[in-house]
Order: sequence, then C-alpha cells, then structure tokens
Amino acid sequence: MFEGVLASATLTLWPILDERSQGTAAQRARAMVYFPIVGFVLGVILAIVDRTAGLVVGPAGRSFAALIVGAGLSLGLANRGVADTVEVLRRGTRPASTGLTRIGPVGAAAAIAAFAFETWCLSRITDDAGRAGALVMAMMLSRWAIIPIGYGLKPLEHWGLGVPYEGGISFREFAVSSVVALGLTMGLYQNVGLAVIIALALTILAMRLVLSRRMGGASGYMLAGGCALVEVVTFAVLTTLRA
Repeated sequence: MFEGVLASATLTLWPILDERSQGTAAQRARAMVYFPIVGFVLGVILAIVDRTAGLVVGPAGRSFAALIVGAGLSLGLANRGVADTVEVLRRGTRPASTGLTRIGPVGAAAAIAAFAFETWCLSRITDDAGRAGALVMAMMLSRWAIIPIGYGLKPLEHWGLGVPYEGGISFREFAVSSVVALGLTMGLYQNVGLAVIIALALTILAMRLVLSRRMGGASGYMLAGGCALVEVVTFAVLTTLRA
C-alpha cells in the first residue's frame, strides 16, 4: 500500500509525502512497478472528465478541459519536464545541483506547443470510445515509459519527480511494469494498441540515445520530459489511425 502511494507521489509535484516519509531507495524503486497503474487510473479519470465536458462543449473544448485537469492533477510535472529537458539539451549542461533549471522562452514555448498539439490531436478524435481509449493509453503508457527510458542510464540528479530518483531502475521494475502496461494495452485495444506500442518503442529508443550520448544519463526532469514526449506521440499515432 505504501509503495502504491509512493508511486502516486512520484508522478506528481504535489507534496503528498514529505522528506521523512518517502521511504528507502529500494522502496522508491519498487514503487515504479505501480507507475502504469497510476497512469491507467489517471486516464480513466480524464476520460470521465472528457465525457462530462462533452455535454456542454465541443471536441476542442472537452479536449482542453481533460488535458488541463490532467496537468493540474500532476501539478504540471510533464509540462515542466518538457521545458526543463529542452533547456538542458539546448545548453548541453547538466542540471544545477538544486535540480532547478532556469526555464527560458525556448523551454516555455516547447511546453506550450506540446500541450497545444495534444489538445489538437485529441480534438480530432470525435467518437467517445476513441477519445477515452486515447486518454487512457496516453496517460498509462507515458507514465510507464519513465522506466524504460531511465533503465540502465546513470541518474544525474534525483530531482524532477515527486520523490527523489537516485537509485537507478532494476530489471525487476522494468520487466513487471512492462508486462502490466503492455498487457493492458494489448488486452484492451488490440491492433490499435500494437501500433501505439511499436511507435513508442522507437520513441523510447530515440530518447535513450539522446540522453545517453548528449548528457551521459538522465535526471528526474528529463524522465518527466520523456513522459511528456510519449504522451505526444501516443496522441499523434491515434489521431493518424482515426483520420
């Protein structure tokens, strides 16, 4: 139970847990197994918000409402991850010891553009079932993607997730979380889910290559940025398939 709460705390910037109750490095690593489950629950919540908003506004309005609620529930973790990652990669330097990179106009523009693109993609999907599936897959797979992106990479800093990321990711967390995330995707969405998984595999490999070669590892904010990138790719693929 504690590790499930810890997983929820890791995927948000809300102060759910304080420094004294964040558990050991081993507990934080084991909590990553719950990442896709937390993402799945978040996707279901956003699908309900989207369906409710659809009673009063059109596709664009309900898309914005669902995604802004998603950003609010995580206190903008993925959005901050995009901005921070773009700034760090552009400068070619590691995060400061405090983990707080000064966000410039380029990083801010990247975060806004990613959110706007996701909203546009979701608004292009008009059927309720398709929209719900897109939200669930995007939230679940993006939170799971933090693990394969970070697996085997040197932790540069422990900042950028809701609780410290510093002990690395073991094969156990990678394997179990992958079985959960990919199993749910294939079981619920079949061929559409397979197409998304293939696209995300390429995205994750590309993100790992960039982080390892340019930065020599990954910080918490970079993992959050990878989470946001996977969200964007998921919505883009599903929009293309529904077009």
